[in-house]
Amino acid sequence: MIVVVSNQKGGVGKSTIALNIAVLMQKYKSVQLVDLDVQRTLSFANEMRKTHDKSLDVIQIESERHLKKLIKQDSDEQLLLVDSGGFDSELNRLAIKAADLIITPSSDKTFDLMALKRYEMVLEQLSRSSKEKITSYVVLNNISPMTKKFDEINDFITESESFKLFDSVLRQRVDFARSSGEGLSVCEYSKSGKANNEMLAFNEEVVRLLNI
Repeated sequence: MIVVVSNQKGGVGKSTIALNIAVLMQKYKSVQLVDLDVQRTLSFANEMRKTHDKSLDVIQIESERHLKKLIKQDSDEQLLLVDSGGFDSELNRLAIKAADLIITPSSDKTFDLMALKRYEMVLEQLSRSSKEKITSYVVLNNISPMTKKFDEINDFITESESFKLFDSVLRQRVDFARSSGEGLSVCEYSKSGKANNEMLAFNEEVVRLLNI
């Protein structure tokens, strides 16, 4: 089972979401994290996790052949969770085409919406080349707690054939920043905060989409 966290734009929270999902999904399956980001954010986070005796199985990919080998080893018993880089590349495209579920974090800001429109073209290209419709599920991330309406991005996703929208919204919470600074998920950092509740609700949606 392969889940890819992907967006062509950097700084939208891909690595943070991948880390949080990886921790929560361990109750369901064996989890391998694939770090495709040139910044190696997940790999650095995992080094911090070792100080808490919470090391994850993080794999750095150096070649297309290596990634293809992992994809071929895919099974229902294991979750291969890919943190793609904030750019277009052959490795990212290979992961997207192999994914059982694609998750695209995005804020409601104008620049992030523009990035989604560019990413939509990539998904359309991959759909044509694979002759199979590729759809990504957008999760609104890093959203102000004061924001209640998302008309512009909702309208775009409703009209797009390449995107669907998660019901869950992940908002700007102090626990996200603090937990990331220690290489922890929000659920490991604090089980009483709003960030924890939002991440749990989001992960429940992921579980349903994967039919686990």
